[in-house]
Formats: sequence, C-alpha cells, structure tokens
Amino acid sequence: MTKAHTALKRLLVLAVAGLITPSAIGAQGPTPDLLSLYVGMPQNVARAAIQKRMPGSIFAVTQTGFTLSDPMNRDTVSVYVTAEPNDPAVWLIQRSQGFTEQNSMSQKALMTALREKYGKETLTNDRGGGGLYVYWIFEQNGKLLSSADMGLTGCTSINFINYVRIGPPRQPNTIEQSCFQSFFAVTAMLNRSGPELLGAYTVELVNLPYALKAATATGNANNAAADQGRRNQIEKGDQNKPKF
Repeated sequence: MTKAHTALKRLLVLAVAGLITPSAIGAQGPTPDLLSLYVGMPQNVARAAIQKRMPGSIFAVTQTGFTLSDPMNRDTVSVYVTAEPNDPAVWLIQRSQGFTEQNSMSQKALMTALREKYGKETLTNDRGGGGLYVYWIFEQNGKLLSSADMGLTGCTSINFINYVRIGPPRQPNTIEQSCFQSFFAVTAMLNRSGPELLGAYTVELVNLPYALKAATATGNANNAAADQGRRNQIEKGDQNKPKF
C-alpha cells in the first residue's frame, strides 16, 4: 500500500464515519491484563512494556502486530493490534509455552497461578484428547462473571484476526454475533501430556466487542477507498474517448 493510498483511506474514513481512535472506541483500563498488557494499550507502549519484561527475547514485527520469543524456554508472546485508520492498539494478547522432561510444568501450577491473578474461572470445557479449556469472562468494565453462556466457549480469537484486518463479516453467524456482543475473556488452553503434567499451554486475553468497533472502522475505510477507486476509474474512462 502506498503512502498516498494510506492517506486517502484516512481522509475517506473521516468523511464517512469519523476518526475512531483507541480512546474513541472505548479503550480498556489496566485490568484485566496479561503480562502487564491490556486491551486498548497503544502498540508502542505495549512493545516497550513486554520487552522490559522479557529482556533478551527475539522481537519480530508481523502483519497483525508483533511477537517476542524465548527459544530456550519455548515461550512465545504474540500481540495483535488494530488496523488503520485506528491508531494501533492491542486487542488480543497470547502467551504460549511448551515443556520437556527437563523443563516441566504441572496443570496444578498453571491453574494456581491463573486463579491467583484472575480469580475463580467462569467456565470450563474439557474437549477430550488432553485438551482442557478454561475461561475467565468479564463484563466490559472488567468485572469477572461468576457464570456465562456456555455458547461463548465457541469464541475462538484466531477466527477473528482477519476480520480486524479487513472488516467484520456482513452477515455474522450466530456464534460470531454472541462473541462480538460480549466476549471479553482470558482463556487458558491446556495440552495435557498426562494426568498431572502439561505438554504445552496457551493463555490469551481478548476483547471482541472492542475488536468489532475497530474492525468496523477498518471495513468502512476499505470500502470507502474501494468506492473512490471505482469512481476514479469511471472518471478516467469517461475521458478516454476514442477517435473515429
């Protein structure tokens, strides 16, 4: 994408929808957080915070944000940020870690750490095959819910990454509607290698109502830029008269 095209997209979204920044779409406060990162945190602030927490880790920029990895400990943090015309701000944080016989972790140790930080979990979903999913679901003000609709366990953040980049679906399905409406959660995905030990885990913090507002701004900007491009082509075509 050229600088001129990027500038045009920003101007178009101002005209059709108003500039939506992280503060305008309801940036979250500092809790709940994951690794001191929280939803709505500006990208540059998040990068500085996580690099301070994980010194010596390998940093890489991605199309959707950035990652830090510690190969020695098989530990990776992925941070996903909102797309233009929004200022880049965090909407999803993931931490994944794998284990060996020399560097083991038990399910008890992980769950104790999570409960100490977030409280008693809201929902649990054992999907068999060693896969256990545990959810801490919050109201938009950050208050932990003691119970929630089991259907929210169908909210998988990986399915929404592309929506944040290009815009939300025109006709979301029933699960997507529920997720976009209320899924603000910490999810722990446990890959159990036995009755007590973990093979790996992933813990993530995501706020899909926040992500939806940012994705809508991005979708509006993309549509406006495409419409303007088509109008420019038509105008150019109207001037391209053949000579007979």
